[in-house]
Amino acid sequence: MAVTAAKVNGQFQFSGRALNITEAKNKALEPYNCIVHDYGIVLELLPDDAQMQTLAQQIGNARFVRNRYLSDRKDYYQATKSSLSVNEYKAHWLPKLKEDFSFLRLSDKFALEAALEHVDTGYKNFFAGRAKFPKFASRWKPAGNSYTTKYTNGNIAILEERGLPYVKLPKVGKIRFILPKGQTVASLIPPGTTILSAVVKRETNHCTVSLQVEAVIPKPEQLMELHMRDILAADMGIKRFAVIGGQGWEEEIENPRWIRLHEKRLRRLQQSLSRKQYDKKTHTGSKNWQKAKRRVAAEQRKIKNQRKDFQHKLSHKIAARYSAFLCEDLNIKGMVKNHKLAKEISSVAWGQFFTMVRYKMQRQGKWFIQVDRWYPSSQACSCCGYKNPKVKNLAIRAWTCPHCGAYHDRDVNAKDNIFGQGIRSLEAAGVTIAA
Repeated sequence: MAVTAAKVNGQFQFSGRALNITEAKNKALEPYNCIVHDYGIVLELLPDDAQMQTLAQQIGNARFVRNRYLSDRKDYYQATKSSLSVNEYKAHWLPKLKEDFSFLRLSDKFALEAALEHVDTGYKNFFAGRAKFPKFASRWKPAGNSYTTKYTNGNIAILEERGLPYVKLPKVGKIRFILPKGQTVASLIPPGTTILSAVVKRETNHCTVSLQVEAVIPKPEQLMELHMRDILAADMGIKRFAVIGGQGWEEEIENPRWIRLHEKRLRRLQQSLSRKQYDKKTHTGSKNWQKAKRRVAAEQRKIKNQRKDFQHKLSHKIAARYSAFLCEDLNIKGMVKNHKLAKEISSVAWGQFFTMVRYKMQRQGKWFIQVDRWYPSSQACSCCGYKNPKVKNLAIRAWTCPHCGAYHDRDVNAKDNIFGQGIRSLEAAGVTIAA
């Protein structure tokens, strides 16, 4: 059934189904010159003890059903040499599971169905070569400490009662949350936006909810006329987070090195945790072990939050000031296999930063260009184009071109090459660039 869009009382309403629902909605919105804008809102929850127990029940039940489906699907294939589809499992196997295990009746039905769909997605990614074979979810790993529920008939909502913000979740009820700085309850979900789903995550005694929100916005017009001063190139690094710049100028962005900054305290906390009483057979620890575990988790969470805060601020600054961002298409998955640099590469999180810059640029009709990963940006002289194979050695931080005699800082030269290659990519896309 084709997806159609109709404007009712100033808001768009969709009907119909499609495999790629976002693409189908965008096609239905073409007569209105609008597109669907999907984004996420992460809120820190403040559950009381009863709500914390309910959330733990929802997470545990989703994990149980996920692992049971994965096990049944593997056994089914061994017995019949055919696949047990997710739709068949929902229709015939899941009701039987609820009869056999009464605690599953306490769960939100969408949470159980989403757990099954995650396994099915894992199989699809495996056969497409995008991931390894699905594994069982563990209560000790992040994948086993979350659940997803879907919106229907107002079961998920942001509310305000007696001046306090609440999020309503099915089977859990209204949970208080920390309102983000500068936001109000009304500004979180403005009129015309729809909540599609919610993902609840638990880290020790700390819970967050990620709301997937959909809004219909005017289609941003792709900028086809740029000025040279509005184009920014970046060479990412470890010693320096990035060398950014344009034509004839550059700026060094220092690498905060969050892991190294916290590693002394984190090591001390982890050593303290290892000395506490813990039974490996029953996976239970003493009260002091629980306290030490919470301290370790809090320190790791602080590292993650500091990294995201730095990257959000920098990416916002870039997207607000420039019309095009040029960078390399780095093979990060391959680079972390170098065990001497893996820790530092993971700490800088280039992939997360690129994702932030990409969506912030694209939703304004601006350009995000990644030059080919095989382009020798560090080895080529930005003045004459001579390729110096000796610069493959990462220890060489500066060099003189034997062909034209130009002196280069390694990172600045790479930035200049990325800038030139990105300009050529923009021109090939039909963009007019004024000097």
